[in-house]
Amino acid sequence: MVDKQAITRDALRNRTAPSLLCERARSIPDRVAFRSKHLGIYRERSFRDYALLVARVARALAGIGLTKGERVAIMGDACEEWMICDLGSQSLGAIIYGIYPTASAAEVEYQLRDGGAVIFIAEDQEYVDKILPIIDRLPDLRAVIVIDDSAMFDYDHPKLMSYERLIGPAESDLDWLEAQVAQVSARDPALIVYTSGTTGHPKGALIAHGKHLAATANIVDHYPTFAEKQHRTVAYLPLCHILGRDIAVTLPLISRLVPHFGEDPEDLATTMFEVAPTVLFTVPRYLQKFAAQVVVGIANSSKLKRTSYEFAMRLARRHVRKCWDGTVTGADEAAYRACHTAVFRPILNKLGFDCLELVICGGAPLPPETMALWHMYGVNVLEIYGQTEEAGGIIAGQRGQFPRPGNVGTAPDGWDVRLSDDGEVLVRSPDLFESYWRNEDATRAVKNADGWFRTGDIGEWMAGGLRLIDRARDFIVTSGGKTISPSFIESVLRASPYISEAVVFGHGRKYLTALVEIDFDMVSDWARRNDIAYTGFTNLAEKPQVVRLIKDEIDRVNAELARVEQIKAFRILPKALDPEEEGEPVTPTRKIKRTQMYERFKPLVEAMYDDSEGRLLAGEVGDVLRA
Repeated sequence: MVDKQAITRDALRNRTAPSLLCERARSIPDRVAFRSKHLGIYRERSFRDYALLVARVARALAGIGLTKGERVAIMGDACEEWMICDLGSQSLGAIIYGIYPTASAAEVEYQLRDGGAVIFIAEDQEYVDKILPIIDRLPDLRAVIVIDDSAMFDYDHPKLMSYERLIGPAESDLDWLEAQVAQVSARDPALIVYTSGTTGHPKGALIAHGKHLAATANIVDHYPTFAEKQHRTVAYLPLCHILGRDIAVTLPLISRLVPHFGEDPEDLATTMFEVAPTVLFTVPRYLQKFAAQVVVGIANSSKLKRTSYEFAMRLARRHVRKCWDGTVTGADEAAYRACHTAVFRPILNKLGFDCLELVICGGAPLPPETMALWHMYGVNVLEIYGQTEEAGGIIAGQRGQFPRPGNVGTAPDGWDVRLSDDGEVLVRSPDLFESYWRNEDATRAVKNADGWFRTGDIGEWMAGGLRLIDRARDFIVTSGGKTISPSFIESVLRASPYISEAVVFGHGRKYLTALVEIDFDMVSDWARRNDIAYTGFTNLAEKPQVVRLIKDEIDRVNAELARVEQIKAFRILPKALDPEEEGEPVTPTRKIKRTQMYERFKPLVEAMYDDSEGRLLAGEVGDVLRA
């Protein structure tokens, strides 16, 4: 085991991730660092293997001229080569940053220009195709390294090079790597992590080596199980996201977390089943989709299974309320355990969730209904809250077993969190980001001289925990003067298995309306079960039966909302939102650009407030209202 002093926050402020890797390669060389699936088999990499691979890549990068302070951009899905290239670059003092796999060509060009990358590392042909049309407009870019070039035939550009051929002649020398790493200071910049950019171009948060490690350590402090015993997890969130980086790169160096990489990012279900993680980091969208699959699967099962499930759910609803209230008796627990073993455990086993001890959900608000459902299934889902600017740490997180939904918990030790006079969440820590890359004005707007960072989120304290209400700029004030949080309503709507995205409008209006993107997989499955023929997304969205289905879902949500919060009209989008499409009002992380959403679908929104809505809809969305 690594010396305990090496994982304290104070010690980490004086370290770099590559130095921790070298230390582990010396002190625990044979311990498993990660596993990745290749040609159907999971390969184990020890810390010594890991360090030698990083040394090999670092030497190869040094051979093509990469030096301290230069920037390296990576684009692709979570994979072991990303981690190796990442730490190899950091070992030379270069600054690393990732570009979201779903970024449009314009966003790729912007981030390459803004970050000034001299090397672009592409996972495969898909990402090479995004950069080749713009490569001659990027004078700083010296090389494009392709990890998997197996599908690249007749590609010819002087800056293109194969990852395998590049690292082929390079030596794996741990002593050489340690010598390089020793020249990198913990105070040097390590990362640029780009924010979502919902109101303009994304801003790059510049983060120093030591601050990133110390910030991420607040997760280990908040959840000591990571240091107490080994845990399996699946690394599938994008590594360009700060949480994805924490899971795959950083936490394994400061805790006992072992990440696993699947072979096909599109087949996450198979990876989950094969790995059977004990800990899972996720975002609400995945929990909602997995839960929807369970609910739809039960609906399609035999009458005996449905009856058993319904009986177990009645008991689970009573049990989970008692869990939240702290009033569970021994008899209650025994009855629930019997139902769990007979009904819920087989369901979780099919998902690969039967070994889960902890699920940590962040990145966006988690609908309380989704969290409650997983609690009923016996999965301990906790919600955390953090932002890119916290450098890998969290602002708050729920703790314990089956906490009540509705808040994001408490602040970690050593982090100060308070509310401003207008309710904005403010954070102070020695381990925040340094600044926004090449944007001092934006930095000054959120960091004051006292070290407090303005999150832009509005919150309140509730039962000792922090409850988030909305983004400061996102409140809707109706024409009647009522102030409403659209994100709360949108979150509740997205809890429906049939709704992928919902955007609420109503600022300065008499009532609220919503644009809805259907979940194509769930709705198409429903349509097939109900013998509804369709030819594609648009045709399915226009079906009167689908309109009624979504109306029923909205009516169900409205029944739980105050009258002023209820959705009075809605329209289904005629196409799926695609972040890779130029001008689309959604970021690569699927955060909605509300203003652009309105401009893009203005006729649909205005029609819901206009007396001539029937005529406008006929022109805009075809037969959506046809009986």
